[in-house]
Amino acid sequence: MITELHKAKDLMDNEQYELSINILNNLKGLPLESENFRLLFLSNCYYNIEEYYLAIDTANNLLQKDSKNEYASQIKYLSYYELKDYDHALNEIINFLSNNKANLYKVTLEELLTDIKNGFINDKDIIHKIKEQAIKNSVHI
Repeated sequence: MITELHKAKDLMDNEQYELSINILNNLKGLPLESENFRLLFLSNCYYNIEEYYLAIDTANNLLQKDSKNEYASQIKYLSYYELKDYDHALNEIINFLSNNKANLYKVTLEELLTDIKNGFINDKDIIHKIKEQAIKNSVHI
């Protein structure tokens, strides 16, 4: 089973997402850590073939098992963004960072602070929450 997981990862890395999805969807009974990787790879593949709702659902499944998985949260954020569902995208970042420290999201926070400065984000509540998370995670513009 683990060799199939590695094969799926190699296919994903070579942008053969559909083939990777076929393998990942057929893997059953994996140990928890391997199952988490399976879900992460699967959500990434769905994102890359523009199946954003499947990417979100799969990332949600992973986040239920591993609430600190920033990669899964970021796939959700990016999927919502691609769907032009900016409220859900921003809420994903805020909810994740309310319980976790930023690593990957540091760059996103910098970009959001720039968007606020340039007037692209106007909701005062969202602005406050983004700035709060930026301060909490030592992100400055």
